[in-house]
Amino acid sequence: MSGEEKFNSLEDFIQAMKKLNITKIAFSEVNERRPEQTKEDLLEVVVVRKVDIITYKDSIIYKFSDKGDHIESLYQILINEGFEVKRFNKNIT
Repeated sequence: MSGEEKFNSLEDFIQAMKKLNITKIAFSEVNERRPEQTKEDLLEVVVVRKVDIITYKDSIIYKFSDKGDHIESLYQILINEGFEVKRFNKNIT
């Protein structure tokens, strides 16, 4: 059976991955300015910073998502915890 399990905190995600003996993680990030319609007649350029941390085992996708200015620190935490992290950039430009 396939499925997806989402985590609300990085700590919970790390703890679960260690219990499952998962060592490889994908780190998919967006860090750029994008146009966004903020009002009916207004288009603004906004800063978009978000990350999806994903791994897969036994037909289940495990995922933690976050937004904010601390993308680099999330990456460092995963490295320091001993995970092999493959970093992907999902910027449009």
